[in-house]
Amino acid sequence: MNRTAKLTIAMVDWPLLVMGSLAMWLAGSLVMDLLVVPSLSAAGMMAEPGFISAGHLLFSVFNHLELLFAGLVASGCFLLHQQGFFSAPGQRFSRIFAIILLAIAIVYTYILTPAITDLGFDMASFTSTGEMPAAMMPLHWLYWGLELVKLALGLTLLHWSYQAAVRH
Repeated sequence: MNRTAKLTIAMVDWPLLVMGSLAMWLAGSLVMDLLVVPSLSAAGMMAEPGFISAGHLLFSVFNHLELLFAGLVASGCFLLHQQGFFSAPGQRFSRIFAIILLAIAIVYTYILTPAITDLGFDMASFTSTGEMPAAMMPLHWLYWGLELVKLALGLTLLHWSYQAAVRH
């Protein structure tokens, strides 16, 4: 049984899995943040009555994909750390960065998206201007702050994974 587990782990190119997961995750985030959401806003979709439900569905699905990618990245970073793949800074901080990225995905999925959706449903009956309620601004600032942290840590892990793949 132990031999089978070792063979299965050895057959996976873990640096490539981490790099691919990070690349798809970060690219997806950038597409959502810089293309999809601004396009919906420019088209006036955010003022539509059904946008809150549609936005919740869109972000909920994407957040669950983020959890999948974060899990793959965390698993890969822990395994690469255990096998000594990373260079000095990566060896020291890769697991911490992976845990922070997983925590960000958890916060998005189970705290931030539901809170913004609930606030949107609460405010929809009171406002008809189509403008974002002032109470949502702190949640959006938190979202953008976490996005910047995710991007910085993700790009750093991507760089370290690339260095590990080239070195081995």
